[in-house]
Amino acid sequence: MPVANPYSDEQVLCVPTKTLYSGLGRWRGLTEPTAELWQSIARNSLFKPRSQLESDPSFKQLISYTLFISGRRIFVMKRLNAQGEKRLRGLLSVGVGGHMNPVEGIPWPGKRRVADVKNLVGLNTVREIKEEVALAGNPPLRIVGFLNDDENEVGRVHLGVVSVVHLPSPLLAVRETDKMIGTWVELLDLGGLGAFETWSSLVLQGLV
Repeated sequence: MPVANPYSDEQVLCVPTKTLYSGLGRWRGLTEPTAELWQSIARNSLFKPRSQLESDPSFKQLISYTLFISGRRIFVMKRLNAQGEKRLRGLLSVGVGGHMNPVEGIPWPGKRRVADVKNLVGLNTVREIKEEVALAGNPPLRIVGFLNDDENEVGRVHLGVVSVVHLPSPLLAVRETDKMIGTWVELLDLGGLGAFETWSSLVLQGLV
């Protein structure tokens, strides 16, 4: 009996790992969203079926990863057993987000303009935020860097696009409470909470 495709041929934005590293080199952790990096993604990214990419390190799937900060507090979540990504269950996280899918009105690859890929990334990031958390209004988000980690199975096939949303007051709630629980934590108290997923640890090293 054939194995069912869990992703239903979902089309996700990705970039060939080789072209991403050519000229830029490999890095681990959070790096600035330079014009050179955006240009590389604009020149080389494309949509491919997710089922073909989850175990193929020759491509990096772009993943939105958004942090929520209010004053000196950050929103921290714990991934529960209902979480779709088995490799991350039980770990703490400061980022919400997911894969980037085609957006109506933005043909891609198209003309491969940086402005278009930034728009594509931004709209997917906002969509993921609205799917995963409930917050008041539409606070602006700022992309602070690209997150990379080739030292584990998850990181080898993903590239994080990290954004920060600064909230005037700590009003935020997880939508899918069967998959995650969340609470606000003082930035100075993060060290005693427990085990964070690797991406969160790397982001916090770069930001806090």
